[in-house]
Amino acid sequence: MLLTLSLRISKANANECTGNGGSKFGYPIFVYKSDGGNFTWVQSAIDSIPQENHQWVKVQINPGQDQSVTTITFDAHNRTDESATFTSMADNIVAKGITFKSSYNHPLLLKNALSERKVLGVLQAVATRILGDKCAFFECGFLGLQDMLWDASGRHYFAKCHIEGAAGFIFGSGQSIYHACEINVTAGALSSQYPYGYIIAQGQGSSDDTSGVIFQETTMNADVVPQCWDAWKFPRK
Repeated sequence: MLLTLSLRISKANANECTGNGGSKFGYPIFVYKSDGGNFTWVQSAIDSIPQENHQWVKVQINPGQDQSVTTITFDAHNRTDESATFTSMADNIVAKGITFKSSYNHPLLLKNALSERKVLGVLQAVATRILGDKCAFFECGFLGLQDMLWDASGRHYFAKCHIEGAAGFIFGSGQSIYHACEINVTAGALSSQYPYGYIIAQGQGSSDDTSGVIFQETTMNADVVPQCWDAWKFPRK
């Protein structure tokens, strides 16, 4: 499934959200894969929200708010900015208990027989692309290989999330905090392509650029090299 979230409904104030589906939410929308909800497709639920909405709207995707059982997957690649599993362009987006996955050219994530193709080369495949400001993700999963979590622009907060990839799998020019998250580096799983990997490919372009990433109380499964980072094409003098 390709899910594109482009709401432009950021008129509600962040402090109006109770976080538990209480009275501050304007109304809920339920998405069931089969009959029983308001919609059977997530995109249809998103499209039903008015462009000039001023209230918080809760979209609940069954089977429930749990990243281990509620997953949105896409298995394709085009241009990096056109092939994300999930794209969020609106401000004030809150997601909880869901996993966003890009399974493209990733044999560890491919399960069906048709997908057991030989990986001839690794290409960038985005699981999540976030462009809005003041967006938060709680207990969510982000799975892919390279260029997987596009922290594109805006201020973003990730709490208790599981983030997994091989090379430069978190990238972009956002101002983001990753708090109490799990970072699983899978470089080496495809040893011929990626014997080593980078967690972050941050897009800060100059000393005046205010974008950046903070990891707080976050667990990383990889051994970090002593120099910790590399300036790539732009060595600092």
